[in-house]
Amino acid sequence: MIATLKTLIKFIIYYIINFFISASKEIKPRSILLIRLDAIGDYVLFRNYIEVLKKSEKYKDYNITLLGNNVWKCLSEELDGEFIDESIWLDRNKFNKNFMYRYKKLKEITSSGYELVLSPAYSREFFYGDNIVKLIYAKEKIGSIGDTSNIKVWQKNISDGYYTKLIPAKNELMFEFSRNKEFFENFLHTKLETNKPHIDLKPKELPFELPQKYTILFIGASASFRKWNIERFAQVGMWLKEKYGYEIVLCGAPSDSEDTFKFRDSFKGEYIDLVGKTSLVDLLYVVYNGGLMLSNETSAPHFAVGLEMTNIFVISNGNHYGRFTPYPEKMAPNYHAIYHPDIEKDLNDYQKLSNSYGHSSSLDIHEISFETVQNKMREVLHG
Repeated sequence: MIATLKTLIKFIIYYIINFFISASKEIKPRSILLIRLDAIGDYVLFRNYIEVLKKSEKYKDYNITLLGNNVWKCLSEELDGEFIDESIWLDRNKFNKNFMYRYKKLKEITSSGYELVLSPAYSREFFYGDNIVKLIYAKEKIGSIGDTSNIKVWQKNISDGYYTKLIPAKNELMFEFSRNKEFFENFLHTKLETNKPHIDLKPKELPFELPQKYTILFIGASASFRKWNIERFAQVGMWLKEKYGYEIVLCGAPSDSEDTFKFRDSFKGEYIDLVGKTSLVDLLYVVYNGGLMLSNETSAPHFAVGLEMTNIFVISNGNHYGRFTPYPEKMAPNYHAIYHPDIEKDLNDYQKLSNSYGHSSSLDIHEISFETVQNKMREVLHG
């Protein structure tokens, strides 16, 4: 009841803000506004289709403006610059909570009209992408038919009408990279050869030195239920160093800095602590040069897959099983997921697991033991 009331109040306030937005009716010729506002991992699984759009026969001469989430701004500027002509960056947290920021950002976004507004996200969001699509002046507004993961049914019934066309999608759980491929194949009316995420890096000198042979332990994640026990990370690190001769490089976001103290207290020996000390771009190079990664299920393994790292081990409680984890084997044979025991015992029953955990999982990630991780690594590393 309280959540419904809050949603209603937000709807009213945002409606009032929208009332004061006067979109430009001047359309830039041969222009596209491409909207993608979700998280870093989602971006990695989407970004290769920016190149596909830019090189497509129909849109190769169009000016593409990207409206993106500012958390991956530096990545996109580094990786997508040759395919993006202009960009607008949005702070999701401020857009949601700061009404003046929201008003100013909407004024900026709607200051130009476009021939095409393209919003490919399958899990649309009513108060973000859909609201923006509503306000922009454009000849065409195309989005995905979508699901109701991030939007209520009544909201979707309203915002479906904001689009001039909704691209159909299979009504089944699908790995997110493949879902993006489905959208662009249906949108462009052509079969695409893009079969897996890939990231191409330019030569770059890092502001720190790295060992010749090292394992990355990525201890961060966007939510606490995705974070494996930090003492067990340390235990695995010591075993990898002793057994296989890997040096240990600890990585994570600035928000993970408190966990580094727990790691330091548990790890016996020397290691390199880069938690909160690298940009996302520098992190790509750390991943690229690493020999092995052990990570929570977060954006880091997506980097590793795109960079074709040899050994990627991902600890997960099964959240979004089938959509973000595991990778299809043909797409990333080097990706090895390690799940909660309740999932591990049913690994041969994809249908059961995707039905049970495709949207969420309440399984306790700390019930994944050190021995389970160790045995999986031994199996892959042959010894």
